Amino acid sequence: EDHAARESLLWRYALNSLRALPLGLPLLGALVWWVVGRALRPLAGLGRQVDRLGPLDLEPLEGRDAPAEVRPLVARLNALFARIADSLQAERRFTSHAAHELRTPLAAIRAQAEVALDAPDAAGRAVALGHVIEGCDRAGRLVDQMLMLARIDELERQPDAHCRPGEVAARVLAELAPA
Repeated sequence: EDHAARESLLWRYALNSLRALPLGLPLLGALVWWVVGRALRPLAGLGRQVDRLGPLDLEPLEGRDAPAEVRPLVARLNALFARIADSLQAERRFTSHAAHELRTPLAAIRAQAEVALDAPDAAGRAVALGHVIEGCDRAGRLVDQMLMLARIDELERQPDAHCRPGEVAARVLAELAPA
């Protein structure tokens, strides 16, 4: 075979290929764009679901159409939403119970303060003010107990939390040091 003929044939094929590139590359780019867009459509839908969520809207995400690689993430997000909803519900219950429990001691403190105001002599006033101080102490203990219950509830909701007795003892001693 003639080397020049082979080279001329090669140049002709290369030029023919270059003529097809201006038409082929945009078509190939459009095809890739369409395929990738279609493949990512479920993720875009998932993104729109997340965009619609409000701060307290903890409805589970629908991940049925999501790619298999993303489904574990959707499941974990839904589990997180459920834990956050449980935490918010527990805080609402705690707030409701705290308000209910504090009503009685506060009413007693107010009643004793009114008795102190209306007392005709210093001895009666001193007794009523002593009851006010006792009521304040009872309310303070009640608040401490409720806060302790809230901490315990928080620890129960965190099963992976590790207890470090040294840190707990140091914190308790720091809280009790002023007393």
